[in-house]
Amino acid sequence: MTTNTASIIYVVTDLWPFPEKVKEAKKILYGIVPEAKKEQACLKYELCENLNDRAQLTFLQAWLTEQALEQHLNSEIVNKATEDLREFLERPTQIRRYKHIG
Repeated sequence: MTTNTASIIYVVTDLWPFPEKVKEAKKILYGIVPEAKKEQACLKYELCENLNDRAQLTFLQAWLTEQALEQHLNSEIVNKATEDLREFLERPTQIRRYKHIG
């Protein structure tokens, strides 16, 4: 299958759990990764930790289309994780979307 890079959506999602709640937050986030990778339109889904601030976590993602990303963001697993994380996050999650331009 040939992938049109112009339609791929790259996503950076930053989360900031309270420093004392990082372990609990990671446990919830670890549960999302294997499920997201099963989605047919998921090209990349990685959970990363900031080397300078261990209480800042980031998902690096790539999706075939914006529609696929929207379906993922509205999926049961993401909705449940969002609800479960609510009490562990120090500030709102930031989701940034990018497209390939060269």
